[in-house]
Amino acid sequence: MIIYIDMDGTICDYNKAHAIAIAKEPKIFYPQSQLKFFENLEPISDAIESYFLLKEKYEVFILSKPSVFNPLSYMEKRIWVEKYLGFKECERLILSCDKTLLRGDYLIDDLPQLGFMNPEWKYIRFGSEDFPNWKSIIKHLS
Repeated sequence: MIIYIDMDGTICDYNKAHAIAIAKEPKIFYPQSQLKFFENLEPISDAIESYFLLKEKYEVFILSKPSVFNPLSYMEKRIWVEKYLGFKECERLILSCDKTLLRGDYLIDDLPQLGFMNPEWKYIRFGSEDFPNWKSIIKHLS
């Protein structure tokens, strides 16, 4: 089975960084456009361990949408993967503005995905009532 895992809000704490940036500079409408915004995101609790647990049983890829407001987000996401998951995992990073184009069994993401295709994968909404954290997702997929 193929599992895709989103980065922002799923394995990286985008929301926390976004809130901190807005608190510091309320006039910045798109804090994600700032240099090193994506590179400096903190991992979400249990995300790193869960990624490697899933890799023991499944083909796991990181599937992230780059920010159109920050062209450096492509590079910064790649740097984040190496920093927290290791260099070898960079080969499992896929950046796409339309996640519905990819074939697989599951997408773990904090936001619903609209796109050109009907998704082939089943959607697991991270942070939802059914899947509030990584432990609940691991339990579901075990």
